[in-house]
Amino acid sequence: MSIEDVLAAASAHPAWLLGYLSGLPIVALLLTRGAPARDSARGPWDWAASTVVYLVAVPGTISAVLIGYSLFFVRANLLQVDVLVYFLPVISMIATFAIIGRAVSFDRLPGFGRLWGLMLLIGLTFVVLLLLYRTRILVGFFSSFEALLVLGIALFLLFDYARRKAFGPDA
Repeated sequence: MSIEDVLAAASAHPAWLLGYLSGLPIVALLLTRGAPARDSARGPWDWAASTVVYLVAVPGTISAVLIGYSLFFVRANLLQVDVLVYFLPVISMIATFAIIGRAVSFDRLPGFGRLWGLMLLIGLTFVVLLLLYRTRILVGFFSSFEALLVLGIALFLLFDYARRKAFGPDA
């Protein structure tokens, strides 16, 4: 199964996708209604908010990378892509982060530091790969796009190793 097959399967069920991605900001809005004070002890509300943040951040991050890949590498026309698959996850992620961020500090949410670090690591790897791709030196003279993908995975692992060495395993 290819990534295109996964995107086609997601596009084939727009009601499920729309329900999931529009339901998460609504759940976040309902959670913030009963949120404790910002300075209270960590409790079940923080775990529930963290779960909602994870449920929206993973598809949102994947969708952001998909948009960047389509725009910069494939040069696809973004006016012809499926809005529910490409843009709704990012919009849902931003809306959910904004709703939860008004009620609680993200530093309080369990695991958010790791999630934020992963999102930054993916973004940094994407930017470095884009710079390498734009120079056309590595891909044009030495290897293929598949080699660039392998290089991207290697860069991701190298950046992650460097982060753990510099800031410790819990950073």
